Amino acid sequence: MFMFSYKISLTDRQTGNRQMFGLTGDYCLNDYYFFAAGEETSMDFCFELFAHVTKFFGFKVVLLGNYNAQGLGNDYELLVRCTPGQEYVKAVLQNGRMQGAILIGETDLEETFENLILNQMDLSRYGESLLDPNIDIEDYFD
Repeated sequence: MFMFSYKISLTDRQTGNRQMFGLTGDYCLNDYYFFAAGEETSMDFCFELFAHVTKFFGFKVVLLGNYNAQGLGNDYELLVRCTPGQEYVKAVLQNGRMQGAILIGETDLEETFENLILNQMDLSRYGESLLDPNIDIEDYFD
């Protein structure tokens, strides 16, 4: 018989807010319970896209998908927009489809880029205008 305990703080219960560790802990506990009982459990805990958000030197940093062209070989294109002291945006495209991105600063492009990566829409016709700061691409792709 396995014995374990798991504690969720009152604040987490009230707000419904749990960090990734809490979700992982829930999944592990569920899996552990069924393992101990000798039963099968479904693998319903999955991610659609790699994403990481942090702060670095006061700037918000968002990494999405294959943000550094990992595993894409040499057949990819980088689109970069940089406003020194404010923002840095790098989009990784392969065959006209977004595969990843690095967003530094308050770009407000996280959700749009996430959708473009997941939907695998052909962006070839937009070229570098995809990162044009004068075009509100959220209106086109959200």
